[in-house]
Amino acid sequence: MALLGFQARAVAVFRFFSPVLAVIFLASVLAFFATLSQTQVEAAVFTPDEDSGAVGNAGAGLGNTLLFILPAVLGSFGIVYIIRKGKRRLLKYIFRGALTLTTGIILAFFMFKLMEFMSERAWYTLYSPEFHTTIYTIPFSEYDMLGFMLGGILAGYAVTSMVFSMGFRRTDRNGALIMISSLMGAFMAVILPTWTVVFLLLALAVWDIYAVFHGPIKDMVEMEMSGNMMARWDPLGDDSDQFPFENMTYDAGSWQLGIGDLVFYSMLGAHSLFYSTTYIADKGWWMLPFFFVPVVMAILIGFAYTIYRLTKGSGTSILPGLPIPMFLGVLVFGMMMAIARWAL
Repeated sequence: MALLGFQARAVAVFRFFSPVLAVIFLASVLAFFATLSQTQVEAAVFTPDEDSGAVGNAGAGLGNTLLFILPAVLGSFGIVYIIRKGKRRLLKYIFRGALTLTTGIILAFFMFKLMEFMSERAWYTLYSPEFHTTIYTIPFSEYDMLGFMLGGILAGYAVTSMVFSMGFRRTDRNGALIMISSLMGAFMAVILPTWTVVFLLLALAVWDIYAVFHGPIKDMVEMEMSGNMMARWDPLGDDSDQFPFENMTYDAGSWQLGIGDLVFYSMLGAHSLFYSTTYIADKGWWMLPFFFVPVVMAILIGFAYTIYRLTKGSGTSILPGLPIPMFLGVLVFGMMMAIARWAL
């Protein structure tokens, strides 16, 4: 009986952490694959000089953070404005179109990197009767990128349909949200410089506190509770003015987690793995878990404490999902960076 009770508790714990573990694992696999394909893409307006050191890198990271977080802030207030103006149908088109396009582009990016990787490296060998080795590679041309884009957009539309359309179960919607969040998190983990990732996550955590308790998220929740936002959704999202924001949250039954929280959990976990690969050549493969495991543990602890506080609240509680996991995760990531640089 004791063993059965332990197994039941273990299964419950795994299910509790499963959405966060899933997005971090999937995003980290994609980020690690990007290192194999020698991805060297950086979405940064401000870039430090080679000899600028930590101060220059931090300054560039702060500048990039300000540029990246500004659209998020303006977009949040813009959503509230659209709702108050009664343009919910426009809001539906914006969300569905943006998620479809974003998911499609990111899928195309990773498919492109996969084909590039396979075209430049030998994946298998065949031995002739004379025991000579013949290397085969997959041909690749620049025209394939158009196919990647079209395939990515179609796949993105299919996945986002599971989020926005009726006829899908809650588990289907949760799975689609995990897939979308993993793709976004992996993409940002790969293309953003480390200092930008650190400052951006901290800035978003601070913004999340304001938005939930005083800003646009608080306004949206109050409008939904007062009946200004309705909860039903039509099959294709074209015939009603209703916009259920709960469709864009991972629904675990007793609590919900927004898609933004999933994206940035996966972004930090994946970037810690992506960053660790720079040490492999000098220090070995053990540097992967050296960074990755402590950062993921910090995110999970912060997530667990946030949900604990949420479920202990009275009535319909809402708490920001980013601050505690991001503050803990970034702190641990910074500690690992300092140890790897000066103590190993």
